[in-house]
Amino acid sequence: MSHSALLGIGEVRGLMKSDKRPQGGPAVPDGDALFDSLFAQTAVGVAVGSLDGRFLRVNEALCRLLGYSEQELVEKSFEEITHADDRQASRDFQQELVTTSQSRVYEKRYVHKSGSTVWVRITGTLVRDRSGSPLCSVALIHDITELKLTEEALKASESRFRSMVEMSSDWYWVQDENFRFVELPGVEKRGIDPEAFIGKARWELQGPGSLPEKAWQQHREKLERHEPFSDFVYTVTDGAGEMRYLSVTGEPIFDALGKFKGYHGVGKDVTEKARGLKDLEDSEERYRMLFDIHPRPMWVVENKTLRFLAVNQAAVEHYGYSREEFLSMTAEQLRPPEDIAQLLKDFQDPSRSYMQRVARHLKKNGEQINVEIVSFNLAFDGRPARLAVISDVTERLKAEQQSRELEARYRALIESRKGPD
Repeated sequence: MSHSALLGIGEVRGLMKSDKRPQGGPAVPDGDALFDSLFAQTAVGVAVGSLDGRFLRVNEALCRLLGYSEQELVEKSFEEITHADDRQASRDFQQELVTTSQSRVYEKRYVHKSGSTVWVRITGTLVRDRSGSPLCSVALIHDITELKLTEEALKASESRFRSMVEMSSDWYWVQDENFRFVELPGVEKRGIDPEAFIGKARWELQGPGSLPEKAWQQHREKLERHEPFSDFVYTVTDGAGEMRYLSVTGEPIFDALGKFKGYHGVGKDVTEKARGLKDLEDSEERYRMLFDIHPRPMWVVENKTLRFLAVNQAAVEHYGYSREEFLSMTAEQLRPPEDIAQLLKDFQDPSRSYMQRVARHLKKNGEQINVEIVSFNLAFDGRPARLAVISDVTERLKAEQQSRELEARYRALIESRKGPD
């Protein structure tokens, strides 16, 4: 170590000595003891550096941070372990210290002995002798790698949301920590006044036909837990007084220290789609009502498993099974064993969208009936299925059989009365 370096460290110690203390006050450790104690015990990295940018002394915290021993570091310059992209900034910082009497703070990257990057915040000052000439530098070096990673994650998140807006969404929105809107760029393009949103929470904007209170409560609870959410749909009134359906997706915002700052996300006007679904729901409701009040038994059977997916009240009353029992059964359970092969064959032919046939069914009480089945292919809850309308033709077939038997006896009687010519 050079003579000037030794003088620099000694000067740092010397500056911490003082013969002046309050009369009767506690004794103050001498400079050497106080310097050594603070240098060794502080949890942040401390380095004393020469004016030409080399380490003169480092503490254990800095050694742990960079992965080098003390001996290894004092044989290196600052620049040798500085990230290549930050070396010029490091030189500029050193030069600035020499030309000012104030401490300076800046951030840079060191390269750990393992090759990984370590982000640090350096508070540096120049030590001068009593004549004002610079002797050495002293730096407190804080590890901010985790903070930088968090910042990068926030930037990436922001970038993702901006991309979502550009690619598939109508606007971007930001809320504060109380879930009040502070920014909505782009929402005005949908005929909605952004000023009507600013300063309000989402549930304070409810339009006609809004969500039930329970749905809003669940949404608020998710926000209170600072959880991300997607495709939350609610209604507001636009500038023309029309109801608009808005679908929003968002995620919480945290600062570099992990403190919750609010939410940001994207929004999309889904009014046309929502109205179409509403019309479809109304149509499906009418269909289900007609299905259930139809006087003939009707059911829906899944093509693949032959499970009953839906049955109407007429089927429940005619066959004797409850609705719950029907929905736990398959169509095979209504057939005599010798008829099951034909049933499977009928369902294995998807090309026939319409089918009419006569079959035998078994009621819950074991009674066998003859039925005429008219069936149609359809998709039920996204699954290929078949809708069947059942007509009990047992009595009709009996009557037809009796008619044929009477006609046969009548013909036999006529034939028996015919004499020879």
